[in-house]
Amino acid sequence: MKRFPSLSALALLLALAAPFPAAAQSMDGGAEEPLIVDPMASARDAMSRGDPAEALARYLRVLARDPGDLEALSGAGAAALAVGDADAAINFYVRAEKVSPKDGRIKAGLGSALVQKEQPRAALRLFNTATDLGVPPVDIALDRGLAYDLRGDNKRAQAEYALVTRTRPDPEATRRLALSLAMGGDRMSALAILDPLLRKRDIAAWRARAFVLAMTGDAPGAEAAAYAVLPRYQADALKPFLSRLASLKSAEKAAAVHFGRFPEDKAPVEMAEASPVAAPKGRAPATAVRPPATPRPVFDNDGRLVMRPDAPTAKAGAAPASPPSPAPPVVLGDAEQKVADQRSLAEDRRAAQKRAAAEKAAAEKKAKAKEEAKAKKSSPERYWVQVASGAYKPDLDKEWAKQKGRFPKILGNRTPWTTPYKSTNRLLIGPFASKAAAQEFVNEARDGGLSSFPVTTSSGQQVDRVN
Repeated sequence: MKRFPSLSALALLLALAAPFPAAAQSMDGGAEEPLIVDPMASARDAMSRGDPAEALARYLRVLARDPGDLEALSGAGAAALAVGDADAAINFYVRAEKVSPKDGRIKAGLGSALVQKEQPRAALRLFNTATDLGVPPVDIALDRGLAYDLRGDNKRAQAEYALVTRTRPDPEATRRLALSLAMGGDRMSALAILDPLLRKRDIAAWRARAFVLAMTGDAPGAEAAAYAVLPRYQADALKPFLSRLASLKSAEKAAAVHFGRFPEDKAPVEMAEASPVAAPKGRAPATAVRPPATPRPVFDNDGRLVMRPDAPTAKAGAAPASPPSPAPPVVLGDAEQKVADQRSLAEDRRAAQKRAAAEKAAAEKKAKAKEEAKAKKSSPERYWVQVASGAYKPDLDKEWAKQKGRFPKILGNRTPWTTPYKSTNRLLIGPFASKAAAQEFVNEARDGGLSSFPVTTSSGQQVDRVN
């Protein structure tokens, strides 16, 4: 079998890890200390906001401390699956299954991972087990539908996708339903289902439309749709892919549009080589490399998936396989060339804007770092005593007069200062030579009836004199 890049993979973006929460100053007046962050709560939050890479990093932090944490194992499996690493997801789910063999959610996660590994029969078995263990059918319907499509059972697949769309708006279920209808030859229904998403300029729906047209025999229309939404070089590479979809069986179409895999006897040697233009003289055509067969899954007596040893990998230092020779450009008509050139120009413009934004952000970051360094140099760590506080900064002089009137001997020769703290402002005296000196003043003031406590301001923290 041959593999080709799927259109959805062409749009995949790498997720960036979010920074840790900022530190907060403690109320006891000491130096700022970082907040204690619960990695599990942070992982759940990252998944809820659509950042599986960050969630996976947080779950791994929990597993480093407790390798048998069930929530972390199942969460890491879901996060790995969301970032496209089905093998890692299976590893996490199998470990979770050993901890809780009757957990339906873990069975469902394993089923979803096996769908991504194109093992629909094993996936369907796990999905059935998951529903028997109490998982609602709608929660697994999206991936169970894809498993049925990979088996060539489009009617059952469409029933699963329809179950999702009846329950909640789900663009991915809508796109998969349209593709499944097209696999069965129903072009009109597929396009009608996609129409609301097309009107919303859903790029993934436009890609699905190209597949729908290709699978139902309209290769020219599919190619035009591809050129309308993809960069020219990607659309060029997809032309032979689209031209062969109509000749495939239903299950083969599912593998092709969802995973970019063709049956070898019906696929070109390489997608780029199918150009009608002959290869340059003296260049040998690239040869196809058959991917290793994926081992079938094995289950134990309890229905748990048994991991097989990984296939041997290439030794370090071994020469990598030579990449296929690039094909010459496809000759386009004037109208097609104009559209393609306009799209290429737009891509170049977006790339330039992205570079400019990155350079601006880097310059701003550098300037901010300089300002912070300057502030730290001008305002080193200092030691104070807090005698009062006030929410309204201009009234601190009145508060100071009040405190000074109550404790003239203790505060008579002192100068008042202020610094913000959360929603209020500290009223300080000092600075003192050391933390010990500040504490000594607090002890003496307590004997005189003044309640106060020491405060340490960090390097760069602004402290203003009270007028």
